[in-house]
Amino acid sequence: MAPEIASLPDVQAALLGWHRQHGLRAPWRESGEPYHVLVAAVMAQQTQMSRVLPAYARFLAAFPSVEALAAASAADVIRAWAGLGYNQRALRLHRAARTIAADGWPRDAAALARIEGIGPFTAAIVASFAFGQPAACVDTNVRRVLARLSGDESLRGAALQRLADDVLAAAEPARWNQALMDYGASVCTPRPKCAQCVVARWCVWRARKEPPLALVADERATYDARPTRRRQPAYAGSRRYYRGRTLDVLRALAPGERIRIDALPALIGDGHPAPYPGDLRELIDGLVRDGLAALHDADGTPAVSLPDD
Repeated sequence: MAPEIASLPDVQAALLGWHRQHGLRAPWRESGEPYHVLVAAVMAQQTQMSRVLPAYARFLAAFPSVEALAAASAADVIRAWAGLGYNQRALRLHRAARTIAADGWPRDAAALARIEGIGPFTAAIVASFAFGQPAACVDTNVRRVLARLSGDESLRGAALQRLADDVLAAAEPARWNQALMDYGASVCTPRPKCAQCVVARWCVWRARKEPPLALVADERATYDARPTRRRQPAYAGSRRYYRGRTLDVLRALAPGERIRIDALPALIGDGHPAPYPGDLRELIDGLVRDGLAALHDADGTPAVSLPDD
């Protein structure tokens, strides 16, 4: 049987009502301008909102329109992305901006998703937030809310998307998507706050817990379904750390400037042992493959810079 959510009109009303009072207030949600929405959606991938908000303001100050972003060099875009990490997102956003500047904005999610650099989730966000299209956004937070309400904790892939499409509040697609994302981020978290939940009475997942009333009354209750915490490997001194430090050095170069590879170890260690020359060259080759750096020959010595275009 396909998963479904009981008393859907009541659930929609409760979540939309909660969102009116407690939903995230953000400039791209208020403006509904497609470029603003696109920039924020790409930035928010794998990045906390507390870091997105100031970075978003800086990025728009540098590139106030999709045409301005399209006209910029890749190096300028990478510089403006400083502090956000996962730098290939900047290049994907840049490529998408060039396509949109040339061809215009598609309004539906399917057409947006065909643009290089825009995936299905980002396409659904832009289509619903900016153009009011009935496109259901599905991320980790949305999946958790829908899986618990429907009682199907294995919900993934096409089945999850079908349920998200089926329960979409078509009259208010942007606010419904925002409500689900915000609710999963603040109330229906991995350790849920059932005592604060406005849809607890319709939640199949909660009803299966024993005893359900005790769980609602005590937010400190232990839930079998909570994820096991795993110790994260140390970031400082890791390959990802040196990759980020190398990009920081390249960002600090003046436009057109290059730095010899043999000068990098003294600049990227920051108190940690610098990588071996072979490991450093492999790291730089990876940046070049990803389009984040360019190799040069400086009087017979390998040098590196940000990409020109």
